[in-house]
Amino acid sequence: MKAMAAGNKRPKKVIISPQAKEDINNILFYLSQNWNQKSIDNFLKKLEIFYYLISINPRLFGYFNKKQNIRKYAITKQNIIYYRNKKDEVQIITVFDVRQKPTKLKKLLR
Repeated sequence: MKAMAAGNKRPKKVIISPQAKEDINNILFYLSQNWNQKSIDNFLKKLEIFYYLISINPRLFGYFNKKQNIRKYAITKQNIIYYRNKKDEVQIITVFDVRQKPTKLKKLLR
């Protein structure tokens, strides 16, 4: 019965922070300069699927920081999405390139 009740919930709105928008644009620019349209389309498709999944089940992916309610998902080998589940929405905080300095991530997640 509980599983059925959970399935009847309305999807949450996914809010993309200005930082995450900038991160995504930088990734798309990099792909356009160094790869091909198929790579761009694949990345966008992965994003679309991720947004859908967390809108219906924001707790699907593991915690990065439970105290701050920050979860993470590796969208590619190089990029991890950090997000926060709120009462009425899911907030995408950043899409972080793991090749950057970890101290930069700490600043972004404050």
